[in-house]
Amino acid sequence: MSEKLANRIKNLFGTGIATRIETGIVQLKLATGIVNDRIKRVHNYGFMSRPLPGAKAYTLFVGGDTSRGIAVCIEDERYEIELQPGDVAIHDHRGSFVHLHENGIKAITPKTVDIEAGENVNVTCQKAAVNAAESVSVITEKLTVTATKTTINGETLINGNTTITGVCAVGSLAAVGGGAVPAKGGMNMTGGDVVVDGISSTKHTHTETGTAGEQVSPPQ
Repeated sequence: MSEKLANRIKNLFGTGIATRIETGIVQLKLATGIVNDRIKRVHNYGFMSRPLPGAKAYTLFVGGDTSRGIAVCIEDERYEIELQPGDVAIHDHRGSFVHLHENGIKAITPKTVDIEAGENVNVTCQKAAVNAAESVSVITEKLTVTATKTTINGETLINGNTTITGVCAVGSLAAVGGGAVPAKGGMNMTGGDVVVDGISSTKHTHTETGTAGEQVSPPQ
């Protein structure tokens, strides 16, 4: 076997440290000390990555020719996370990761999560909880909430008209939408007034028309 052929066989596989990485091309400092800036970066279908300089690459050289290299795998031990048997993870150096583990899926990011769908977003689960430190905003033309029971804890502000087609109960006062408002149990009001058809309950006057025990004119 010639020395040239032996060198080609020896050079079929190699390792190197990435000094510059683009999406499709990698510059590597090979284990032999040679710097090659035309190493092809290959990706699995549906998954792409752009590692950082300093990552370690495993290369394949077609025919043992070091000028025709392919980086088949690039790893970076600086940012690896510990996994349990059977776990799968997608992560980066910024602290964002998606972790498939024994109890489900966990997604964490120190920044923002954006979800965009051209059509529908469907979520099906047993229980959903949103814990927001400041506020939750829903911007939509129409919002429908279907629930057997809805509880709101805290102050509520509604800017706009409100239509109630069922029963609205406030303390001992129950209002039925679309008709008269029946009240059971009475209502106490301090510092306010009730106006019915323009007649004040605290400021209206009567005209005396009879003797004791007889009816008087209605309030004005």
